[in-house]
Amino acid sequence: MGQAIYIAHKNDKVDLVLGNFLNRYPERKKMNIMFLRESEGVYQFGQRRVYIKVEKGDKILVRVGGGFMNIQDFITQYT
Repeated sequence: MGQAIYIAHKNDKVDLVLGNFLNRYPERKKMNIMFLRESEGVYQFGQRRVYIKVEKGDKILVRVGGGFMNIQDFITQYT
């Protein structure tokens, strides 16, 4: 079975950057949880709702507790 492609909302910068990241993510086949967009910057990731922001062009940060975590670290820790 092929990998699903993440189709981003074209008017949502965060979603476009996230989609681009996920579609190129080398460990993608191991990811059993995907991001599901609820609204701009708000996603469902498995059972948790997460807030995502993009800084400095394409740096993706996921809100965890009171701070933000790099998306690679987030995926490693929560999948």
